[in-house]
Amino acid sequence: MFKLFTTMQNFHKKMLKRSLFVLSNNADIIEACRSAFNLSTEAISEIIVLEEYANLSSNSFDGIVIVDPSFVAPLSVHEFTLEFLRENRSLVFLLTSGNVRDADGLARFVGAQAALAMPVDVRVLAEHLISPFGAQVGQKPDPLPEPDTAALSASISEILEGREPQARERFLQAVVNSDTGLYTPEFWQHRLEEEFKRSSRFRFPLGLVSFFWEGDVSADVLLELSGLMLLDTRDVDVASQITDHALVAMLPHTGLEGARMFSERVVESIRAHKLKDMLGESLEIASVVAVAPDSSIVNANSFLQKVLPQHDELDASY
Repeated sequence: MFKLFTTMQNFHKKMLKRSLFVLSNNADIIEACRSAFNLSTEAISEIIVLEEYANLSSNSFDGIVIVDPSFVAPLSVHEFTLEFLRENRSLVFLLTSGNVRDADGLARFVGAQAALAMPVDVRVLAEHLISPFGAQVGQKPDPLPEPDTAALSASISEILEGREPQARERFLQAVVNSDTGLYTPEFWQHRLEEEFKRSSRFRFPLGLVSFFWEGDVSADVLLELSGLMLLDTRDVDVASQITDHALVAMLPHTGLEGARMFSERVVESIRAHKLKDMLGESLEIASVVAVAPDSSIVNANSFLQKVLPQHDELDASY
């Protein structure tokens, strides 16, 4: 049994608290940040206020950083952010006195989490601080316009006209393992690279869940394992057999809680079927969950390593 690879049911309770850095000498901004810190102490361990630009070089920034544009003046706050994020893996929020929607797009373009309006709304900032991904809780998207169903139907018909019905089948044959119904490891890794970059760029959560077992299993048992995992996946999820003894599912736009619930459901389902390995012994399943973005994850490969076993216990197949 792999002791290191349990289901991590209480992982979210054990997450290390982060530090909050405030780059500003504005008394109102500092006070608002202190008030937000007091509302989010379950997620934030300390608040560090830097009132002078010269003090930046003497600090290591591993946490959340609030940047007052006047603090970095006359340097552009966006120029500063680009350079700052080359040297520090932090969640950066830029304060703005202008149009927040426009400022938010530019902030994300340079790698920041978001732009926040001044004067600082304490409760809004606290929600960002509590979230593992710096996302405000309960954000509501703008309502979508009512679709013109007649025009949409005509457009779809025009797009599909003359398309070869076999095109999708040929594509699936190239990227899906016919023995398991799962995507090939090569295609899965390609998708992981894409989704990881999107997650890092736009700061949406990306869940990764792996399922491990010891010993060899028959083709029938492997097919059943694959099917039980696929039963809980959505159309946007991407699942594969990543090693001889491991399955993995990538869950776009799924945070820690959603990935953990997915892991628990699949493990429960597999255990309920009481599968056997090639020696006739009960198949013991362990699961690991990881979620991006995370300051400790530098690329897609290191993200994958979060859920793979040590090489001396189980060799990866690529």
